[in-house]
Amino acid sequence: MDNKITKRRLSDFLSYEWIIMIVVAVACIIVWELVFTMTSVRVSVGQDFKFYYDQTVYSGSSNKMYSLFVDEEDPERTIFSYDVFKVSHEALVAEYNVLNDRLSVQEGDILITDCVEPEKDAEDKSVRAKTIIDSKDVYDFQSLLEDAETYLSQFLKDGLNKDSVDVADFDNHDVQKIENLFRERMKKDNRFRSEEQKIAGIKLEKERISDLCDEVKKFRVLLSQGDEYFYMYSRYEQLLERGVDEKSKEYYEHNRDKEDKRYGLRVENLTGGTDPSEYFKLNESDTAKDVVVLVFDFLEYQPHLQFETIAFINAIVGECSNLYDGI
Repeated sequence: MDNKITKRRLSDFLSYEWIIMIVVAVACIIVWELVFTMTSVRVSVGQDFKFYYDQTVYSGSSNKMYSLFVDEEDPERTIFSYDVFKVSHEALVAEYNVLNDRLSVQEGDILITDCVEPEKDAEDKSVRAKTIIDSKDVYDFQSLLEDAETYLSQFLKDGLNKDSVDVADFDNHDVQKIENLFRERMKKDNRFRSEEQKIAGIKLEKERISDLCDEVKKFRVLLSQGDEYFYMYSRYEQLLERGVDEKSKEYYEHNRDKEDKRYGLRVENLTGGTDPSEYFKLNESDTAKDVVVLVFDFLEYQPHLQFETIAFINAIVGECSNLYDGI
């Protein structure tokens, strides 16, 4: 049988088989894309930690801000846990502030904004921080601490409860409970398929819980300080003062805070460390006056990573004050 390849035979093959060749090539590309998509790690809510500079806040210090997240002695170690893949920021602009769009898909953890009180003759009497708190899911710091403590309480050893022991004491935790939860929530995570990978992941998970204990202890110290460190506000107060329809008024009056709560960190009052103005200031300002750091509440969507925000707040407080000295 003559199987010799000739120019004519090659020409005939290319003439009649080119469609099949294209189909095969396209099929290979599609299969490769499917394999890549199925095996790649998918970033969930919380694994991309994002902080925003509001439209009135200077964002030129963002590079310096990132230095707060890295351990100088071990550059690969950050203040965030192993489960945070990416830390990013975005500067919002007044012409098209995309915050609503971002938050609609739970994209964002921190907002750096302002609490400037308007002039008496100003047409717009609103305070930006109050507007955000009234309209977005924003944590008051006491609730943030309480939710973090509740989260840690699930790991307490049998017979212990958060009313009898300190949930932030890692020695009170059952490492088997930590392992069990890790295995449950990482079932579909491609990083931890083999048993060897799972064992390595369990070690990282124990470190995450231990680090959260330490962050909670620091956060308690912050909350033990006076109100001058916080932006105090009674939610829906401004909204009701500006006026809403009768149906909405009933809802807001029923759900409003009964008293002022600590909704944000007033960075200008941090002393004893690096000048806060090196990290925070309003546009066309040289100081950190009237800058407030707010924390978004997406606990429902990121139950295991919501409290990375505490580490963010602690990093600022630790850098710009002496409140955590000796801890």
